[in-house]
Amino acid sequence: MERQYRMSSSIRRHHRQHTGTRLRRLHDAKIERIRRRHRADRLPAPVIAARIATGSASASAHATETAISRGKDLEGSGKSTTRNEESTTRSTTEGVADAVDGANGNAQNSGDNHGDAQNGANDHRDAVDWRKHPIRAWRAWYGRYKQTRFYQTWAKRPKFSYGAYLCVAFALLLITDMMLLWSIDTNHMYDPDAEYSFFRQILDSSYHSLSSAAGILNFFALGMVYLVCVTVINRFWLGTAIFGAIAGIYAFACKIKYAMRTEPILPSDLGFLNGGGGGENVASFVTDEYKPIIDHGITLIIWFVVICLLLQFLDRRGAFIHCSWRHPFANAKNIFGNICRIAASVMSVWLIMTYAGALSVPDSSIREFVKDIGYSPVIWNVGDDARANGAATTFLSLTKVKAMDDEPDYNEETMQAIHDRYAKQAQEINTTRNATLTDTTVINVLSETLSDPNRVPGVHFNIDPMPNIHALSNTATTGLMLSPGYGGGTANIEFQQMTGLSMANFNGSMLSPYQQLLPTRPEVFSFNQMWNEACGGDDSCSVGFHPFLQRFYLRNANYKKFKFSHLYTLDSDPKIKHAGTYEGKSGKSGNVTDEQAYQNVIDEVRANAQANKPAQFIELVTMQNHAPYPGIYGDENEFFAADMSNVPDGEKGVIGNYAKGVQRTDEATKQFLDELDAIDKPITVVFYGDHLPGIYTTAANDPKNSIALHETDYFIWSNRASAAHDVKLPESNAAYSSSNYFMAQTAQQLNARVSPYLALLTELHNEIPALSRAVTSGGTWSPDGSVTYLDNEGKEMDPKQFSAKAKQLLSDYRMVQYDMMMGKNHLHSMGFMDLPKQ
Repeated sequence: MERQYRMSSSIRRHHRQHTGTRLRRLHDAKIERIRRRHRADRLPAPVIAARIATGSASASAHATETAISRGKDLEGSGKSTTRNEESTTRSTTEGVADAVDGANGNAQNSGDNHGDAQNGANDHRDAVDWRKHPIRAWRAWYGRYKQTRFYQTWAKRPKFSYGAYLCVAFALLLITDMMLLWSIDTNHMYDPDAEYSFFRQILDSSYHSLSSAAGILNFFALGMVYLVCVTVINRFWLGTAIFGAIAGIYAFACKIKYAMRTEPILPSDLGFLNGGGGGENVASFVTDEYKPIIDHGITLIIWFVVICLLLQFLDRRGAFIHCSWRHPFANAKNIFGNICRIAASVMSVWLIMTYAGALSVPDSSIREFVKDIGYSPVIWNVGDDARANGAATTFLSLTKVKAMDDEPDYNEETMQAIHDRYAKQAQEINTTRNATLTDTTVINVLSETLSDPNRVPGVHFNIDPMPNIHALSNTATTGLMLSPGYGGGTANIEFQQMTGLSMANFNGSMLSPYQQLLPTRPEVFSFNQMWNEACGGDDSCSVGFHPFLQRFYLRNANYKKFKFSHLYTLDSDPKIKHAGTYEGKSGKSGNVTDEQAYQNVIDEVRANAQANKPAQFIELVTMQNHAPYPGIYGDENEFFAADMSNVPDGEKGVIGNYAKGVQRTDEATKQFLDELDAIDKPITVVFYGDHLPGIYTTAANDPKNSIALHETDYFIWSNRASAAHDVKLPESNAAYSSSNYFMAQTAQQLNARVSPYLALLTELHNEIPALSRAVTSGGTWSPDGSVTYLDNEGKEMDPKQFSAKAKQLLSDYRMVQYDMMMGKNHLHSMGFMDLPKQ
């Protein structure tokens, strides 16, 4: 028996070599393939192991028996030659290898009932799965990818700790806090020629303010925004990238807006992003002085986002909070993680919303907490508020705006009493008037930033920029309008003129009714609706023109709510017809000229007169003199030589360019009135500048100039076909006014009968010629930011000295505005706005 099983040394050596190395490797590789297939098919692991074990044992026994048999035969033929022995040995060795390989294959076949013989069919099945079952195929591919050496190395990359996250978050909050502090610091602008980089200049100018109330409150506000980004997205580095981008964009936008208008970015400005403000053209108002900030700011933000995305890729920790949406109830860890994931998101959003809402509630616990830190709201001046409390805090405090405080006495009975009071007053006024207001076509012209620069303290030209408008004082009602805006706020002055309401009656946090209030109201009264009523309810008697974008300040939606038949703009359908721009000797303006804007109105009035249609209410908002004011006139600008101003040269250049634009408006306005004078239909023009441009830096730095920087020119003029031609209201009723009074003044000039609402405005104007809550970059008009009242000489009035009649009028006026803007519109249903029947 020993001889029968004895093998030659070469056969034994070969057998040991292959069974110990190659056979083992083949065997292990095939076992791994079997395991992968069974995992893909989701077979139970014990079944796979049993089949693999059975197949392996059978294969090994069969291979050993084959080798022994061949070795015995070889040893039995001892008479062979050495060459034959070598040949036979080689053949036997190859045979053993083949037998082992075959046995291994057979073992795999017997192990899983499918076997390696079906590899081709399985591969074909996988190819089909990519089309029919992409998710299963991807899982199979990912399972193979995880077995690669690259993945084994990649899987060992570091996992950032929560302590590292905390350090990064703290550092980023400090940096963004300093950026916001820099954004409202007019003393530190970016200097491209400085020794230090853009980023270094930001940090150097603001790090010392981190311990101030503004710095601490900014840190809290930014921290809550950061928390929302990370918990909602649940990826630390991705949330960090989004937060950093938002904070950076906000800081750079604040820097530019604050320099131009002394205001940070506000919630009402977000209309520019959602289509409410024409955000795609906001950049066109940015002067060359600020373009380096935009260029460097964009570069800085892009690099920051790229770095964060790379870190997200390198960080082995995927989710910030562990969760599993696929298997939420698989184990306690998944259940707890999912609960924490949802709770963190909800709590972070709730925290910032509660904080923002409580900032406007004086007796809230959060308000008391931030007050201890140094929070001191300046609601009448958002610029001062941002400096005192931080731009982020100012923004959050305005996200939940209440237009007016609750009126405890507001009810239908109270409004009925007000209606009856001024209905009686209207009857008294109408006894001396015999004209109908809506028989005259009234054209309201809001001339963008038009005012006489010679009235600004420290600015003087030895020539008159607007001689034709000044000449109207001999034949028309002229005066100064008290504007609530400086450097901006066009839509607010337009709102007052269209509705007769005043920004002074709103809370200081109501910054833009067009964007913050009107979209929420079911209906809004505006004076053009009186012309619609006279036309039998046809809104074709109300037409608007604005040579810019209809979405700016949500005008497209608001004019529809005002019941205008159409608002013609650059992007309306149909578009405004005349939209040419001015090309000077040294450049071309990007804004439509006043000549072109006026021509649209002329065409409309002529067509209406030729068709013998009823009178119209026409609203025109111009754009020619909107900022910026580039040097497009060259040596054709005579105001450079005529400038006698006591301001820096850089400021002189901008004011000189602006003065030339005012001159062009003055000439275009004279031509406009001359053409209207030739039309044989009664026409009245109400013309006013909305606010001064924000270019008078020197004057704005002196609080004593506040009133002067809020006074613009206005006039009310009637053509030859009107019975009111050459009518001029007395100085006591015209020298000073506010845009909310214009319709009442127009009715007075036309000797037209009034509604109860116009009677209220008429009486209030007689008692208080002008009122406004307005501020400038140089300061406020009163320490507490209260409403400013002017008499007919332009002097401030003390509300404590008001007569009982004036106090009653102001109280009723506020109640009327509450009913129209916050209440149930009782007055509208009572006919408070209706003109008397002819």
